[in-house]
Amino acid sequence: MQNPHIATRQHNYPDVTGVLLAGGKSRRMGQDKALLQLDGKTLFEHSLSLLQQFFSTILIAGDRPDLSRPEIPAIPDIYPGSALGGLHTGLQAAETDWIFVAPCDMPYPDPRMVSLLLRHRTGVDAVVPRTEDGYEPVFALYHKKCLAPMEQLLQRNQFRIYDFYQRIRICYLDPPQLPRGWKRSLINLNTPAQLARIKEKSL
Repeated sequence: MQNPHIATRQHNYPDVTGVLLAGGKSRRMGQDKALLQLDGKTLFEHSLSLLQQFFSTILIAGDRPDLSRPEIPAIPDIYPGSALGGLHTGLQAAETDWIFVAPCDMPYPDPRMVSLLLRHRTGVDAVVPRTEDGYEPVFALYHKKCLAPMEQLLQRNQFRIYDFYQRIRICYLDPPQLPRGWKRSLINLNTPAQLARIKEKSL
């Protein structure tokens, strides 16, 4: 059932499912990051609104029935406790060839970043931003071909994204290719101090 309040869905990418990663424990924050309020909306709603601009099908990777809706199911992780496990859940549950994943702790996700990643998916298994701080694996695009190497690692209790990335074809997007303001759009909130700084700037 389509949400009648959503009027901006473009439906330009029928072969991509939007996946909200919500399996984290928010230990450093000390409270549920998905439900933190910023600018009148929860962080979950910020990420959901972003995905709804692009994708007609969206699911939640993680055991979060409290966040689910009739048209947005929450799928418990088969391998809980890691980002790799969340990616696996999204790919396993999606009926499309591709998934675009976004976390529930980004206060300013940028639609220009989504468009950019989608334009670079030809001939690869994943499209991932890469900055001086490292990879951005939870704001990225993955093909179903990633499932087999993911499962091989997860079955061995190996959860490092770096090890997984050695097994697939990736298009990395580096800072010169990213839109202006990319640093702001890739901010993740992990601690109360970070949240306080963001709220102070938004006043």
